[in-house]
Amino acid sequence: MADHITEEEQIETLKRWWAENGKGIVTGVVLALAGYFGYQWWQDSERGEAEAASNLYQSFVQAVSANEGQPDNKQLTTAKSVARQLKEEFSQRIYASQAALRLAAIAAEDNDLEAAAKQLQWVLDNGAEPTMQLLAKRRLAAVKAARGEPQEALALLEGEVPPAFASLYAETRGDILLQQGDEAAAHSAYQQALAQLLPEQANSARLLRMKADSLAAAEDTEAAADDKAEPVDAEVEVEDKESTEQ
Repeated sequence: MADHITEEEQIETLKRWWAENGKGIVTGVVLALAGYFGYQWWQDSERGEAEAASNLYQSFVQAVSANEGQPDNKQLTTAKSVARQLKEEFSQRIYASQAALRLAAIAAEDNDLEAAAKQLQWVLDNGAEPTMQLLAKRRLAAVKAARGEPQEALALLEGEVPPAFASLYAETRGDILLQQGDEAAAHSAYQQALAQLLPEQANSARLLRMKADSLAAAEDTEAAADDKAEPVDAEVEVEDKESTEQ
């Protein structure tokens, strides 16, 4: 009898506990299931979107790589159309930025600097990948310099950049300064680029050293010319003084 009463008490206790906590448990289970299935849906959606963007980019690469990297007008039109679709539908994907960078390079090779600048500016304005934006900014600086906009070009290269880009940015700054005729500043920029080279960038050291050395040699020649001119000036000054005394 006591056992029967104990069981009834346990059942009543369980009922009361369920009445107090049952809704919370059910809600928790529902939320957990919703979160799980929601995450699964997001993963499937993300995978599908990534595959669609990848397939489009492969079509783009095939078009711009045709004829050993020399696409004809039809293939280039196809590439631009695919790139436009990538930008419109997958602007936050790296594929869209890569396509824009490639089109900018093609435009620059054809000396269509305006088209190149537009593609590079798109990456700066829309690209979600920091590496792509850093590449685009450096190339846009070079394009602006070629378009006769050196101050805007140098402004793009201002500020801190990750170590992997520091030497490249300094070298580009040197190139622009040299175009302006400021050889001293360009030499300093090339030296800075050499100092900021990472070990894995050692293959760039030779060209940078050649750029820096050529300017150093020019500075030495100019200094030597100035040194030779000084005694002549002094001699002339003495002659002028003697003439005055006479």
